[in-house]
Amino acid sequence: MSTRRTRSAVHRQILTATTAAALAAGLTGCTQDAKNTDATPPKLSAPASATTASPSAPVDPTTADKAEVQAAYDRYWSVIAAAYAQADAKGTDLKKVATGSAYARIESGLANLRDAGQITVGSPLYSGTSITFQEGAKLKTAVITGCTDVSKWKPVNKKTGEEITLPPERRVRYITTLTAEKWPTGWMILEEKIQDQAC
Repeated sequence: MSTRRTRSAVHRQILTATTAAALAAGLTGCTQDAKNTDATPPKLSAPASATTASPSAPVDPTTADKAEVQAAYDRYWSVIAAAYAQADAKGTDLKKVATGSAYARIESGLANLRDAGQITVGSPLYSGTSITFQEGAKLKTAVITGCTDVSKWKPVNKKTGEEITLPPERRVRYITTLTAEKWPTGWMILEEKIQDQAC
């Protein structure tokens, strides 16, 4: 799956008129004159040969789960983007999308931004997202891997809006791996790992 969506992962650096075609079922009420006893009876056409329906392709049992995980993944990064844009999780749904080390990591990144008097602008991008599921886990667990591009998501001085200069050798496209777990309230991101691998 190749998606390219808005995403926030900068904390590594600083962290549908369908025309309702009224199906004109031209009900042709062909009535036969009941008094015409000489009418030739209609010829019966040969019965249509029975056709055997081809078997449908097997359905991937994980399709629905993958769609849910992708939605949670998108929301996760959307929430992070909103938080980083103000250097604060207040007013966001961070606690509804992240927990564990993923949550702690984000809060740490936000604290660093506040201490530096910075926020982020622009949008991160991600592509090549792959979703797999772990066997034997007590709760459904998914691993999401993708390429993160933070070249257009930059830190700026909160007061002046001046862009912060970052080391030119820094990696702006890299692989990230996230682990998510299905809770009663939905999928939660438990962990995020930034791989030492360009993409």
